[in-house]
Amino acid sequence: MVRFGWVRGLLVLIGLGVMVFGIVRAVGPFHDVRAFRAVVECDRRADCFGREPGTIVARDTYTTTNTDSEGHTTTSVHYEVTWERADGRRSTRDVSKDFYAAVRAGMSVELRTWRGAVVGLEVDGGEQWFQPSVGYALGGWLFLAAMGFGILVWGLAFGFWDGWFHLFFRLFCWVFFVLLLAGATTGVLAYGFASGWALVRDVVGFLFAFGIASAMLLGSLDRW
Repeated sequence: MVRFGWVRGLLVLIGLGVMVFGIVRAVGPFHDVRAFRAVVECDRRADCFGREPGTIVARDTYTTTNTDSEGHTTTSVHYEVTWERADGRRSTRDVSKDFYAAVRAGMSVELRTWRGAVVGLEVDGGEQWFQPSVGYALGGWLFLAAMGFGILVWGLAFGFWDGWFHLFFRLFCWVFFVLLLAGATTGVLAYGFASGWALVRDVVGFLFAFGIASAMLLGSLDRW
């Protein structure tokens, strides 16, 4: 294990700069997401999102495979639908299993819009809502700010070198950790907390993934 004093100082400066830059850039998208949330709250009392007729033109499934550090492989099934707007533009997005089961190709769909973009789909028997583009922008800048914070903390509190493997392992853990936080934060800011069993499912899933990432990251610091 090797420590470099000047490298720690450089890490602190870089981390602080990246964190501040990310926070400053996140201000605009944050206000946009708050504006979107106001429409979400309004729509629960009245019809505040735009409405536009559309058509489901296709639906499909695909699978992804993930292998953990112990070699265990898990396969996940994803559901997606493609819709067409009145002007001929088509979009494809992942949807829930229940919404996928409720639609068929050729079915009419009510498109819910905000600032010209589709943020929701409604059919008889189901609905599906999406994160607005400003939510992804906010999540991206929060991710950058959190990465800067990680570099800052590493420079202030640790700052040792113990090989490329540990560097990339800790980076992977921190990225996973930050993605969870950024995704959860933007989702709650845009739509608020879920209710009932959906809230329990989201909280349990988040805590489980959060715990794994934290344990992996802290475990890599045992020698410190």
